[in-house]
Amino acid sequence: MNSISGALLRQAKDTPQRTAVTGSRTRLGWRQLADEVDRLATGLSGIRTLGTLLDNSPAWVVADLAALGAGVMHVPLPAFFSDGQLQHALRDARIDSVITDNPARIAALAAVRGSDAIWIAGQVYTRLQLQPAAAQAGHPVVAKVTYTSGTTGSPRGVRLSLDTLETVATALTRAAAAGSGDRAMALLPLSILLENIGSVYASILGGAEILVPDATESGVDGSSRVDAGRLAATLQRYRPTTLIVPPGLLKVLTRLAQRRAVPDSLRLVAVGGAPVGAALLEAAAACGLPVYQGYGLSEAGSVVAVNTPAHNRPGSVGRPLPHLRVLISDAGEILVRGKTFAGYLGGAARDATAVLATGDTGFLDADGYLHVTGRMRERIITAYGRNVSPEWIEAELLSHPAIAQAAVFGNGQEQLLAVLVPCAPGDAAALDEAVASTNARLPDYARIGGWLAAGTPFNKASGELTAGGAPQRDVIERHYSGQLDNGGQHGHAQFL
Repeated sequence: MNSISGALLRQAKDTPQRTAVTGSRTRLGWRQLADEVDRLATGLSGIRTLGTLLDNSPAWVVADLAALGAGVMHVPLPAFFSDGQLQHALRDARIDSVITDNPARIAALAAVRGSDAIWIAGQVYTRLQLQPAAAQAGHPVVAKVTYTSGTTGSPRGVRLSLDTLETVATALTRAAAAGSGDRAMALLPLSILLENIGSVYASILGGAEILVPDATESGVDGSSRVDAGRLAATLQRYRPTTLIVPPGLLKVLTRLAQRRAVPDSLRLVAVGGAPVGAALLEAAAACGLPVYQGYGLSEAGSVVAVNTPAHNRPGSVGRPLPHLRVLISDAGEILVRGKTFAGYLGGAARDATAVLATGDTGFLDADGYLHVTGRMRERIITAYGRNVSPEWIEAELLSHPAIAQAAVFGNGQEQLLAVLVPCAPGDAAALDEAVASTNARLPDYARIGGWLAAGTPFNKASGELTAGGAPQRDVIERHYSGQLDNGGQHGHAQFL
C-alpha cells in the first residue's frame, strides 16, 4: 500500500468523524472519504488509464485517490485547456475512461462507446468509456500523467511514478508543518499538479482538512480569471490556514488584505508558478499575509525549493527539498538531481534519478537558498551586451496595481520596450506612473524605455497566452511589431 492511501486509512481509523474534505455542496469525514475511495477503486477494475475532467470538488479528490489505490494511471484533464489541447491529451495518453461533470465536451472530442451515471461523494457524475487504444510501448506503468501548460498548442504529458509523488508530498508536508489543525484550501484547479500534491496529498499525510470550493463559489475560474468579491466571501466562509497561489492571485489577495477582507486564519500562503516581483512580496507582507515563495516544475514533481516559516529568505525561492540536489551549470542553468519524472508520453523512458536541466537560470547563495533569475531561452541581450530576463522585469511591472498583464522585449535593441494591459482600461496616466515607479526600482540596463497599451487583454484564443496563462512573447511581439518598432507610443517613459 502506498503512503498516501495508508495515511487515509489511519485517519479513517483514528478520527473517523472528523471532517476530511469540504466542498461547496458536500462534506466528508475521514471514514466516509475512505469508504468512497474504496468503492470507486473497486469500480475502476479493468480500466488502464483514467481521465478526469471535473471542477474542484470532493469527487475530484475521491477519483484521484481511487486511481492511486487501484494502481490505475490517472490523467487530470485541465478544463482551461482549449478543445485542441484537450483532444490531444485524450489521444496522447490513450485514455479509455473519463469521469466528468461535462460529458458533452468529451463526447465532442473523442469516440465514446458507452456511458453511465456514477455517484461520488453524494453527487452524480458521468463516466464515459472511450474507444480502446494501444498502450504506450516501452513505458512502465506510472501513477500519474500531468500535462504541462506548454508553449505550443500540444502540451506534453509528464509521466510521474508513485515513488516521486509520495516523496514530494512527504517533503511538502514537513516543509509546511501540516497538521490536523490545518485547513488547506485549493483555489487553483486540482488538475494543476502543485495544487494536487500540495493541497490534497500533503493534507492527507498531515491529517489536515481539504477545502475544495468549486469555481462558481471561489471566484477563481480556470487558470487566470478571478472575481475578487466572491473570493473574499469564500475565504471568510471557510477560514483556511494554507493556500497555494500564483503571483496574479497573490496580487488580488494583497488588495483584499489591504481592505481587511482576508481572514486572520492564514498561517502560510505559498506563492509560485511564475516569477514574483519583490515589490508585490513586500506589499503582501506589509499587510500581514504570511507569504513564502517557492519554485518548481512538473518534471520535478511540482516543487524543487520553497521558503518556509522556519527557513525564509525573501528574494530567494527557498532551500531545495531534502530529496533533491540543485546544481548550477557553467552557463548559469539550474540543474536538479533526485527523484523526478520518468519521461514524456511518446518519448523515451527516462531514469528518474538523472540530472534534470530545468531551462531556468539562477544561483545558490552561501546559505543554500536558490535564486531564480530567468529562462535560458527567453534571455534578452541588449544592444549594449547586457543580459536581461524579461520575466524578472515583467514580475516587477505586475507588482504595480495599475498593470494587469505585461510583456517585455528588446533583444538587440538600445532600450527595453513593454506591451502593457491596464487594470482600468484607458488609464494611460496610471500606466505611465506604474512604469516610472518600476523603473525607479531597477538598474539602468533593465529599465523600460518605451511602452504601449495593448488593444485587448492577452488571451489564449489569440495565442498570446499559453494554456497556463504565461505570455507568448513571440506572438505578442508579432501582433504589436509596428508600434514596437516605433519605440512605443505613450508617456514620458518612452525615452531615457
